[in-house]
Order: sequence, then structure tokens, then C-alpha cells
Amino acid sequence: MSLRSPENSDFEFLASLRRDSALQALLLNVVTSTDDDAVAEWLARRATDPDGSFMVIADDRTGAPIGFIQITNIHHRNRYGFVGIALAQSARGQGLGRLAMENLAAVAKEKHRLDKILLEVRADNLAALSLYQSMNFRTVGTLLNHFHANDKSYDVILMEKQL
Repeated sequence: MSLRSPENSDFEFLASLRRDSALQALLLNVVTSTDDDAVAEWLARRATDPDGSFMVIADDRTGAPIGFIQITNIHHRNRYGFVGIALAQSARGQGLGRLAMENLAAVAKEKHRLDKILLEVRADNLAALSLYQSMNFRTVGTLLNHFHANDKSYDVILMEKQL
């Protein structure tokens, strides 16, 4: 597993993640349009964000994309940012998410000089919660009925990790 900048050849894979409404709801995203132009605009915003990093998670053997990872909303003065990860279903449960998150923490510390990373995770996303807790993320609080998707309300857990 490696992290790299997105390439033009990654578009269809990244678009498939963006178009997966169940995955997007799990990631606390409400996607209003999934046509190629909307996906291209989303990728362009991520790639050019001066207060963040967006990287493709790639298979070491083939170079093929298996997910993405990002740091957004970096607060330079207070030295924190929010992180997120999305993995293809076929790449889950193999320790790749942990490796990607460890590499992202290094990017946050070395490239962005952050002292802390934060994340929000749906309270019912038990696999993600287990991963984050095992990586020494600390629960800061629970935002009740914070995210709405598919006619449901979800609690969201806010977590942080000191770098």
C-alpha cells in the first residue's frame, strides 16, 4: 500500500466511490450530483485545496487505486486538521486502512506540521470505530442526531489523536 497523488487514470475508480451512496452516507457525505462533471469538480477541489491533502491509496503490486485518504480544514495556527479515509469494499479487512492512516498521520505531522488530527465517524460504523480506537484516537464527544441520510438520523462521534 502506498499513498500518491491522483492521476487521470484514477478517475473512474474515484468516481465509483463518489457514486456509491451507501458508502458516502457512511462517510457523512451527502452527494447531490454524481455525473462526471460533478465528480471532476469534487476531485479538482480536493487536489487544489491549500488547506489539505488528498491522496490515492494504491496497491503496491499493481499501482491500482484501492481508496483515498485526505486531510481537510487545516487550521495552521492551532495546528490541527480533519482526516478521512475511503477504501473499496475489496480492500477492507486487510490492514490497509491502518497503514494508510499511519502514513496520513506522518504526512499531517511532517508536511503540514500538525499537532493533532481529528475525525468524525458515524456511531454505527463499528469497524471504523474499532480501527480508530486501536490507533489511540480518543473520543471527544458524541453529536446526537447530527447526520441525516436516507430518512434516518445518525449520531456522530468526534475523535482526536495527538501526533
